[in-house]
Amino acid sequence: MLKLPPLSALRAFEAVSRLGSVTAAAQELHVTHSAVSHQLKLLEAYLNIALIDRSARRVSLTPEGRVYAYQVRLALQQVSSATSRINMRSQSEHLTIALLPSFGMHWLVPRLPDFYAQHPNWRIELIASLEVVDFESSPVDCAIRFGSVETQNTHSEWFMSERQILVAAPSDRRFSPTQTPEQAIAVGHTIATNESWSNWFLAAGLDATPPPPSLVVNDSNLALEAAKNGLGAALTRLSIAESWLKQGLVQRITPIVASYESAYYLLWPNRSHKVEKLLVFAQWLKEQCHIFERSMATLSLAPDTAKPFGFLKTDELSLPLKHPIF
Repeated sequence: MLKLPPLSALRAFEAVSRLGSVTAAAQELHVTHSAVSHQLKLLEAYLNIALIDRSARRVSLTPEGRVYAYQVRLALQQVSSATSRINMRSQSEHLTIALLPSFGMHWLVPRLPDFYAQHPNWRIELIASLEVVDFESSPVDCAIRFGSVETQNTHSEWFMSERQILVAAPSDRRFSPTQTPEQAIAVGHTIATNESWSNWFLAAGLDATPPPPSLVVNDSNLALEAAKNGLGAALTRLSIAESWLKQGLVQRITPIVASYESAYYLLWPNRSHKVEKLLVFAQWLKEQCHIFERSMATLSLAPDTAKPFGFLKTDELSLPLKHPIF
């Protein structure tokens, strides 16, 4: 059980320490001067320590009072912020989304200006995470996940397939877009991540093993950054490399595009199935995916097969994914 002094006493002390006046604190709190003085004495009695130096002409804190005032102010600010977030989450135009850091950074965030152009009064809260979301204990409204999903009482919408491509820096003369898969692999200097080379090798028709990497990372963002800086060739997902390809920060090596077995899914709890804000976001996500697929088709990066955007209700999902994605 938490041992806490009276909240009214803490509020009075915080106001006095911040404003430097009992009178000003009383005006801000809409109470009398004597009420604030009483709360200060009550707090000092509770702590058994002097917080106010009463020998001075104006309000002055003791050394212990200054330290305590700072800590109380931080605590009250946290309570205030938490209260504001809870109030906002209850609003129809506030949406909290848990998503993979790499997907959020490279795919979703660059497209959010379009969402705000259509819904200027919305507030979006993005929570980057890799864990499976527990909708029963989490404030998250929905989650974007890739691959294996095993959860109960959850609605799931497939919204985008995925592909693998090999990329390197345009300035890295060891690699070029016209190289064959054999030539690119023979160069060596690859960047190893959690991406599986077996899928890409199968698409390339290679019966070999990947060369020993010159750099090993455990994050897709680090792999892209390393490739951009000329540290080698990185096998990456098209969705997170797309914006950098268009900007010329990286270039595709070899014409090979390997399709993933798994895909991206939008998840939310069954209890929220009819919530309007989720349906609005899902529809916008669908539209952005169609735009993305058309854009990739112009770059000869279209998927092998197109799967329609559909709604799936399930008590348990088990989608194939051989390697974790970050």
